[in-house]
Amino acid sequence: MKEILAIWKKELRDNIRDRRTLLSSIVMPMLLMPLIIIGMGKLVQYQVKQANEQPVKIGIVNESAAPDFVNQLKAINKTDVISLNSDPSLAAKERQVDLAVALPTTMNGALDQLQPVVIETYQNSLNSKSSTAFARVNAVATLYNQSLLHARLAQNGINANIQNGIQLKLNESATPQELGGFGLGFLLPLFIVMWSVIGGQYMAVDVSAGEKERKTLEALILTPVRRMNVVFGKFFAVATAALMSVIIALTSLYLVFVFGGADLFTGVSTTSAAPGSAASSFNFNLQPQAILLMLGVSVLLVLLFSAMNLSVAIFAKSYKEAQSYIGPSYLVVILPVVLVNTLPGFIPTAGFFAIPVVNAVLLFKEVLIGQFVLSHILLTLASLIIVALAAVYISSRIYRKESVLFRD
Repeated sequence: MKEILAIWKKELRDNIRDRRTLLSSIVMPMLLMPLIIIGMGKLVQYQVKQANEQPVKIGIVNESAAPDFVNQLKAINKTDVISLNSDPSLAAKERQVDLAVALPTTMNGALDQLQPVVIETYQNSLNSKSSTAFARVNAVATLYNQSLLHARLAQNGINANIQNGIQLKLNESATPQELGGFGLGFLLPLFIVMWSVIGGQYMAVDVSAGEKERKTLEALILTPVRRMNVVFGKFFAVATAALMSVIIALTSLYLVFVFGGADLFTGVSTTSAAPGSAASSFNFNLQPQAILLMLGVSVLLVLLFSAMNLSVAIFAKSYKEAQSYIGPSYLVVILPVVLVNTLPGFIPTAGFFAIPVVNAVLLFKEVLIGQFVLSHILLTLASLIIVALAAVYISSRIYRKESVLFRD
């Protein structure tokens, strides 16, 4: 045990002195994930704001056919309404206007006779402003129809409330903690797996292929230290770096969620959201048992990926070659996780909790919303423990083969 601890301390000390290790294991997890999340939230808010404030030009054919309708369009902020005398389709295609609207010449007469009126609109989908312009015209048409209906009912002495026989009131049955956990479930599981893989990658490469390149591995092997102790010392050093990255990334990310609120997901601030809406009800406080369970599963993931990274990296003859090996292996792990994490309406069966790594993501999503299914927990833990032990065993066997350690 003393030999393992000595090698563990030696590898940690050597890599902590390296700025690249500090950057990949500490600085990036601490800053990169919060910056990505904050950037995503700000981008959503910016896009919503831009869509609302984007100036658009709408061309009207036969403007005199419905002056009230045209005046309502002109009243919209950032909307330039012009009279159009040319072909509306050509005007939209050539981007003379963002949207061309052709009013029927008999529009007012048809409405007076209670006849429906079709208004032709022309857009150019290659023009990003066309959809914004159409949305504004559609909103005016909806309001115009409502005012027209109220006026017709009033002319016949009918109360306008007659059209409101049934009203729907939506009540949220999920608790604020469940809503917050559901929001966290889209990102936290993915980031846990990601940093479990890449958090110890640099150290895994450095303590194996890096030592080969520096010609120091031979000296270490020739010392009176059992080969297994060398393997476990290096393995625990890699696992320590990966676990540190996971904890730092999750802590910084969780703080961003707690202080950032629901606007990171919806683009709507919790302070400005309507009372009773989902955005105003997000609560990101996690239950202690959820934190402990996620930490335990994260440790198993770290052990699994650390052994895998160490096994892959030791086959390489140089640092650069090891990086080329580990890159594809990272994609093989992360792609199924991304797929399962983003499938809409996906309800996993018990069998999915036996699939390593995927089961961890599914379990995280459950415990984040307060669901603790014992069979799912036991199946996930058993699966990860077996696979992690197998990965560690394979790694130790590889380190016993001198044909691998010293191949040219």
